[in-house]
Amino acid sequence: MLIFTIKNGSVTKGAQVTSLPLKGAGISIPAILVGEEGRGRQLGVLPVQLLPEQQQEWEKNGSTTVTTARIGQTRAGNPKFFATTEADTDEKIIAVLRTGIGFRGGNSHTGDRTAEWWQLSPYRSSDAWRVGIPAQDRYTADEVREYSRTLMKTIYPDDDPNKWRWDAGFERHLSFAPFPGKILTKGVIAQGDAGRMGSGEQLIALISKDIVFRTGYSGRLYGAPEAHYYIWTGDSLLSATWEERQLADLF
Repeated sequence: MLIFTIKNGSVTKGAQVTSLPLKGAGISIPAILVGEEGRGRQLGVLPVQLLPEQQQEWEKNGSTTVTTARIGQTRAGNPKFFATTEADTDEKIIAVLRTGIGFRGGNSHTGDRTAEWWQLSPYRSSDAWRVGIPAQDRYTADEVREYSRTLMKTIYPDDDPNKWRWDAGFERHLSFAPFPGKILTKGVIAQGDAGRMGSGEQLIALISKDIVFRTGYSGRLYGAPEAHYYIWTGDSLLSATWEERQLADLF
């Protein structure tokens, strides 16, 4: 299978194989690592049996790149990669998800978006009742566009309406399908000495063709996208934000 490394929307072919010291045995082994070591963190390890030329490079430099592999098992029954010269299928890929986190935030790995809706802000419920906005558990985007302007004009009659967000007074909610990949190993990255400022997972997973999956990020993103969506087409691994998907009708 082909291997891809994914980090916050960036997709590259192959994955870096580095050295994992085995302190008890006094040796190092080649492995793909995700996550981190330390308090509030977790290192995810997937051992790799390299091809001879890759083994030589790894022994010389401490790292090498693997672009294709098959999945086997260690003697303990855990997943292990066996590097190959070419991919034997286009139905699945191996994804190394080095997903980051926002400042003091986290991340998520899910399937495609399943629903989007808005709820009235609890701070605006009495104002909404006063101007006749119907009480509902969920509002559509079209309803919010209509009701928000009425609501904000009533609360702030002297303000310029162009200063308001189109959904001012409402809170947006999204739901997603479960992550569709088969997780082979996972790790945890974090911020702060004990990982208490923020944390998130990184995964190595098996992904099937024509299935959308997503990486989401929370915390302070400083203008970066809050999520990216991906799909393996059998020829390429596409990456896009939700807005890009809507504009280009990619998938």
